[in-house]
Amino acid sequence: MVRRTKEDAMETRAKLLDAAEALFSEKGVTQTSMMQVAEKAGVTRGAIYHHFENKMDLIESLMGRVKLPFDEMREQVAEGSEFDPLIEVKERSKEFIRRVQDDDQVRSLASILLHKCEYIDEVNPIKLRHISGRNECICDVEKLFETALKKNELAPTVHSRVAVIGLFSLVDGLIYNWLLAPDYFPLVEYGNQAIDSYVNGLKR
Repeated sequence: MVRRTKEDAMETRAKLLDAAEALFSEKGVTQTSMMQVAEKAGVTRGAIYHHFENKMDLIESLMGRVKLPFDEMREQVAEGSEFDPLIEVKERSKEFIRRVQDDDQVRSLASILLHKCEYIDEVNPIKLRHISGRNECICDVEKLFETALKKNELAPTVHSRVAVIGLFSLVDGLIYNWLLAPDYFPLVEYGNQAIDSYVNGLKR
C-alpha cells in the first residue's frame, strides 16, 4: 500500500511537470498560474501545492529533470578525468544542440528559458539561477581551453575566457534563432559546422 501511494505521488508529480512544461511553452511563465497547471494535469489545487511551493519550484524541477551534456562534462572535469580538451568541448557543444533538436523535454526547456520566461518580479530568481549555472559552466570550460593552451593546441594569442564566451554565444545564438523558426535552417547540420569552424579557428 505504501509503495502504491508513493508511485501515485510520483505519477502526479510527473503529470504536473508535464502540464507546466506545456503551459509555459504555450503561454509563457508569467501568464501561467499554478491553478492552470493543476487543471491541465487533472489534479486539485491542494495536490499541486503538496508537490510544489510555487512556480519557481516548478521551473526548478523542470530544469532538474533534464541533464545536459555540459553538466556531464563538468562532472568529468571535477573528477579529473583524462580526455582531449578540444574534442570534449566540440562534442559536448554538438551534443547539446542535438538534444535541443531531438529531445522534446530539452527543446521545451530551452524554449521556455530563452523565449517564454520574462526575468522580472516573481521569476527573477530563475534568472539568477540561470546566470549562476552559466557562470559555473563557463569556468569549467575555460579550464579546458587553458589545458589546450598549455598543450600548445591553441594559438598563443587565444584568451581562454574570450574563447569560451565566444563559444557559448555561438551555441546560444544557434539555439535561440532555430527555436524562433525551426524550418529556417537545420540546427544540427549547421550547428556542427559552425562549432567546428569556431574551435578549429582557435587552433595553433
